[in-house]
Amino acid sequence: MALKIKGVTYDVGMPVIRGGMTRETLPPDVVEREMRIIRRELNCNAVRITGMEIGRLETAAHIAAEQGLEVWLSPMRHDADERETFDGVMRAARVCEELRKKRDVRVVLVIGCELSVFMAGLIPGNNAFERLALLSDPSRWTEELFAQGSPIERLNGFLARTQAEAEKRFSGPITYAAGLWEDIDWSRFDYVGIDAYRDAGNAGHFRDILRKYKEHGKPVVVTEFGCCTYAGAENAGSMGWNVIDRDSRPWRLRKPLVRDEDAQANHLTELIALFEDEALEGAFVFTFVSPSYPSSENPEYDLDTASFSIVRTWEQRRTSRFPLEWEPKKAFHAIARYYGGA
Repeated sequence: MALKIKGVTYDVGMPVIRGGMTRETLPPDVVEREMRIIRRELNCNAVRITGMEIGRLETAAHIAAEQGLEVWLSPMRHDADERETFDGVMRAARVCEELRKKRDVRVVLVIGCELSVFMAGLIPGNNAFERLALLSDPSRWTEELFAQGSPIERLNGFLARTQAEAEKRFSGPITYAAGLWEDIDWSRFDYVGIDAYRDAGNAGHFRDILRKYKEHGKPVVVTEFGCCTYAGAENAGSMGWNVIDRDSRPWRLRKPLVRDEDAQANHLTELIALFEDEALEGAFVFTFVSPSYPSSENPEYDLDTASFSIVRTWEQRRTSRFPLEWEPKKAFHAIARYYGGA
């Protein structure tokens, strides 16, 4: 069964490690051009818009709707506490309601993404890396970690409160983008949303992982899935980007990698076929463009190799009209053919 929701993730700007933003500037004409390409050339019918600044999220959402794209608005602010995260969701809920009333497109609010590691307070740690490291090592779990209830119980409590307030401001469907390690209570949500990255550790039982989410009796949407652009990246899954030395100036790859656009394209289309075979509702490829990982003719500095994006940015190829240009990778063309039914 073909996916009903054929989507891609579109980042409007997030802080990056060691400072800076994933998209330093984002003029509306660039957003309009890219949304038009997503709709007409990539053959998507939906876009998950992620980022921190509500103004950029709102601009991108309205432009996407003008192109006839279903909008999944996903405010994200890494390392924010519960209050800051909650406030961001409430602002996004108001944007979603305005968009729902003005545009003839479906609008979905995503009230968080993997908050057990990206939101401060549930698990000790100064950043997502430290929290994920603690979460992944049960030998480091202490009574203090569970003093106020388990992190997943507290996460579900936060999601329940946030969803209840969001639906007072937005009359459309609401979901959450869960990590595969998060045991979410989906009873309050309209969709089961999962960031479903396949890697060497879960490849043997990946179908079983997906099937357990269907037991909730609600449509299942893969809110993220992806692969970097080097040989073997499919084995690293969501951690494929962790091959960049961010202590160097400028950033560079930690070790020599073989750039392999075919491997990325094959992995993505194979997963789309698998999602269809499992009768999932839809999926969003991660991600459309990553300007903070520009390419280079020097392989040591070809950060795009470690990028999940399906287009290749070139920081040195600037034009008067567009502040940062890019070119499609093989994954872009493969997804366009698949989504287009070719």
